[in-house]
Amino acid sequence: MSVVIFFKKKFGGSDFCGIFVVLKTTTTMTTTTNTPKSIIKVTEGVMAGDVFYGSFITNIDGKRITVMVSNFLKDTDKEYEFRVAGKCQAGFITIHDTKGTPHSVIAGYKKDALINIQVKENGHWFNVFTTKGGKWYGIDKGFLDVMTVGDMRSSHPKMCDMTIWDFFGAKTWADKAFTQN
Repeated sequence: MSVVIFFKKKFGGSDFCGIFVVLKTTTTMTTTTNTPKSIIKVTEGVMAGDVFYGSFITNIDGKRITVMVSNFLKDTDKEYEFRVAGKCQAGFITIHDTKGTPHSVIAGYKKDALINIQVKENGHWFNVFTTKGGKWYGIDKGFLDVMTVGDMRSSHPKMCDMTIWDFFGAKTWADKAFTQN
């Protein structure tokens, strides 16, 4: 039991005060969960799903760019069947099919050589990486989860955004570029 005096007032020659008697107190418990940081704004409503999973905004050359994010590569350790379109040294576009994990497919390309990557799901090909002029228009969340700062600096220099890396605590080229370090 608690007693609380909520006011004391002098009126004329008399003192008035209000007294509350609290018979029961209620304590509310809160739990704190550590949810991983994300720059991706997840799509909700009718358009939600793996194709239009979400998007993120980045600043490139002083311009705001919205990059669409899909979610076909859910397991970053699984081997998928990919179709990769890239530029050869002479500047021609070459297309080849390969199998690999998301990191083995997205990493290791020369500057701005990758143009498009598709993944085969249930007999259909879906775009999981699209570019134009070295700037991304769409990328899969599985690629974002495995890319390092070194991958970005060597293969995708136009898409480097230090504010995103600071947000995730990236300090070296070996740190992840789009997930918490």
